[in-house]
Amino acid sequence: MRKALLFKTGFATSLSFLVLLGTASVQAEGRQIEEVIVTAERQEASVQDTSISITALTGEFMEDFGIRNQEDFQNMVPATTIQPYDATVRGVGRNFRALGGDPGVATYINEVYSEDLLTGTAQTFWDVERVEVLRGPQGTLYGRNAVGGAINILYKEPTDVFEGAFKTIHGNFGTEEYYGAFSGPLVDDTLLGRINFAWRDRDGVVDELGTGEDLDGLGTENIAAMLTWTASDSLTFKLRQNWMDIERSFGGGNGGGLVVLNEEGYSSRTTDALVPGYRMIDRDNTDPANRLQRSWFDSGAEIFMLTNPLTGDTQEAQRVRPGVDFSDANGFQNAAASLDGFNQTSAASAATYNACVFPGEIDGGDLCAATNGLNIELFDQQGTQLSAEWDASDSMSIKYIFGFNQLSYQRITDDDNTASPFLDRQFYVNHEADYTSHELQTFWDINDSVSLTSGIFFYDATINQRGDFYSSVNEARLLNAYDDQTSLSAAGATAAVSPVDRENPTDVEAAQIAALTGLNASTFAFQGRPAATLFSAKNLCSGDEPPAGCVNSGTVVYTSAWFGDNGTNPNLNVINGPDTLASDLLYTTTTEREAFAAYSQGVWDINEEFTLTVGLRYASDEVIAEENLWRYSETGGDSFLARYGGLAAVNQINGGFELNDDGSLKVDDNGDRIPTPLVTNGGIPYALSVHRGHQRKDTEFTGRINLDWDVSDEILLYLSATSGHRSGGYNLVFFSATPTYDPEELIAYELGYKTQFLDDTLQLNGSFYYYDYENIHTTATERSNVTGSYTTSVVLAPGAEVFGIESELLWLMTDQLTFGGNFSYTPSEYTEDLLIVDPTNPRSPVSVYGDLARGDGTAALAKNIKGNQILQVPELKLTAWTTYNIPLAGGSRVDLNTLYSWIDEVYYSPFQSEQEKADAYGRLDLRATWTNAEQNLVVAAYVNNVLDDVGVLQVLRQGESEFFRHNAGITLPRMLGIELTYKLGAY
Repeated sequence: MRKALLFKTGFATSLSFLVLLGTASVQAEGRQIEEVIVTAERQEASVQDTSISITALTGEFMEDFGIRNQEDFQNMVPATTIQPYDATVRGVGRNFRALGGDPGVATYINEVYSEDLLTGTAQTFWDVERVEVLRGPQGTLYGRNAVGGAINILYKEPTDVFEGAFKTIHGNFGTEEYYGAFSGPLVDDTLLGRINFAWRDRDGVVDELGTGEDLDGLGTENIAAMLTWTASDSLTFKLRQNWMDIERSFGGGNGGGLVVLNEEGYSSRTTDALVPGYRMIDRDNTDPANRLQRSWFDSGAEIFMLTNPLTGDTQEAQRVRPGVDFSDANGFQNAAASLDGFNQTSAASAATYNACVFPGEIDGGDLCAATNGLNIELFDQQGTQLSAEWDASDSMSIKYIFGFNQLSYQRITDDDNTASPFLDRQFYVNHEADYTSHELQTFWDINDSVSLTSGIFFYDATINQRGDFYSSVNEARLLNAYDDQTSLSAAGATAAVSPVDRENPTDVEAAQIAALTGLNASTFAFQGRPAATLFSAKNLCSGDEPPAGCVNSGTVVYTSAWFGDNGTNPNLNVINGPDTLASDLLYTTTTEREAFAAYSQGVWDINEEFTLTVGLRYASDEVIAEENLWRYSETGGDSFLARYGGLAAVNQINGGFELNDDGSLKVDDNGDRIPTPLVTNGGIPYALSVHRGHQRKDTEFTGRINLDWDVSDEILLYLSATSGHRSGGYNLVFFSATPTYDPEELIAYELGYKTQFLDDTLQLNGSFYYYDYENIHTTATERSNVTGSYTTSVVLAPGAEVFGIESELLWLMTDQLTFGGNFSYTPSEYTEDLLIVDPTNPRSPVSVYGDLARGDGTAALAKNIKGNQILQVPELKLTAWTTYNIPLAGGSRVDLNTLYSWIDEVYYSPFQSEQEKADAYGRLDLRATWTNAEQNLVVAAYVNNVLDDVGVLQVLRQGESEFFRHNAGITLPRMLGIELTYKLGAY
């Protein structure tokens, strides 16, 4: 009801405002709004004549407001949020950066497509001509899928007269930035050149509790060169080449960052539990003789009140005990419980870490996190953009665009969010990609009223990624082979063979019993197979008798006893990056994509008032992919380990518990066994190798129809229907139950307006839209058929709806005062049933309720997301800014800029959970700029985020094995500094 009311109110208010302005007749003096030319429809046109929801920021405007990064940029665009690697427009984006998928919003750098938004934004917005954000599906004029929209970054071109500029910025957190640009003729009337560079450095803004630099620093170097060659009056070539290098202390990751929001639903870290998991208890079961029973009640241990997801009943539980109670957490041990020694964390250390948990509003002065000091991000990229434009005749022109982008991305991220020197888990990733594109366009003016734009597009992308979870402190249990000292008794061997007559087994049965007697558990379980390596499963597919899983999206598994990772096995080495040891998980993925598209869009000027646009696009995507996994796991369960006396007995034999000098079991004051770093809770350690190969091809037609109505010279109205498409993909790395997923489809209906009033001093643009969204690529959790644990997957949400209102305002109120801003209201919801398991609810943990099912067979932990808000879209978003110009004696001037932006709450899981929500936050920026009379010297002072209110950009949600921790990637705290710019020539 509230959403419908707001929508209708906004609609009525906007129309009333249009009518009021249309009848107004005010004689303005002095300034007028300058025309902004864009290439949103692949040819130059004014923003006011382009029937698309578009925000165009000129390079001059971005310099005036000091827009340098993604955070600055997103504040200027309605209904848009930007994460480090992706953007979301009107609720359409990539809500989980899964390998094997496509971004929802396409990025173009000088008309060349890029899968990575970071490639464009990290080059900085220095020396850009303009940046255009197109909201809504873009397909009939673009070669690549752009179901949510497109971001066009267009750099300044070489000039026929000399110009140049230097800029330097110095500020808090050790900020040092240097920029330069030079342009001019190289060969008169034929060859023009331009070069620009940027060097940016800043200390981290998040205090490091452990060793190493403060986190979330800045270290970017970029250089770009451009040439324009006018070969003839009708033929022009343009070439741009850039090289970029990033090296910085890193505080983020794919799904979140290192700032902890909560753990187990509390505003504190879990520092008193070595292993994750819960067990149901029986308060009457207190006999010390039953201590090893799972339901035994420990009167000295904490009691947790859990909720049965089927009945809603409250049930009592306690934590699983190290080495005693079975847990399927694959050997995870909690580093936060080992800050001062193995399984030792003092109250003082716990208090220090708890001070770095931020469950609510985050003040920039409080930011802190903990790592082992290895966090780093390395990014090397080079890109080529080449175009050739030929005016074939007065009515036809042809354009060829070539693009090549090559990048290598590496990072190390602390996975356990601690600086523990006793337990540690780091994540290293190496991502290498090559992208090549060819596009051929024709622009044909058939007659005075009909024009046609057509093109074909070819795209090849090869992406290789290697990931490695490892212990930087070389934990012995991961470094070395599992030393299994267990021995199967004759009775245990007899039980395993299970002869028909236990007292009188046959000769064959007796031989089997004899062969098993004395075997340790590892040999019994894995039959003495050679050590599993990263490609053991894959190699089976090239053998004489390949397994049945060697088919499209099939699964091949190979297991062996755990032989450790001590650096002697070359098949476990990381190809690039650090020489890691003690890995517990390695993976490699490869994707090879071949895409083709053909598109055409015609425009018919029916008369002076109405124009009809019709477009059609055909797209084909073929993707071949492969994933390989090697990991540490534990297996056995109660039934298997019972042959060796049970889990506790196996741990005692194999060094999982401390022993007295006489070999007897050592216990603490509570009578509990004391674990060692070799303790296991899942059974016998083993190595798992998994392989999957994939291949799929998607084809799709999309289209657009649009009607323009030029009401007057000041008012343009348009009504459009546009379909969008995102190709299917794969759930790589996680070996989820859903290995592949189908394409996503969207139909967008939009009523828009472009207006200028008051003698071109007031500009108001906006739109009302409705999205019919199907097969939404939605992040979910599924139990893996391979590992048995819950993993993140992309699944298809059957349907969703997005209603929206957007408005952008620019008003030259006086000759000195300018007011501008934008507003968006974007209610959205999933409209059809989809049950997704939620393994991140600490009150209904998987260890207790994971196998519980409803009568129809669905998991009890599954929740229906119907009616929930779509991910990563704020319902309300607004920005308001002012510029006040003060002329000074002698011709110089001072400009005072104020900008305030506000972003509503955003959800990062389909469950609309408070634990996985980014709270609403605002940002106030102040800026004062002095420009000399010659217009070639500019000095500015700025304070960004005056109120020091830190927002959340993304949230990483983790399950029981990580104690339900939620981490965040954050916006910058208060930043202040001064800028000095010196211009040469006509810059």
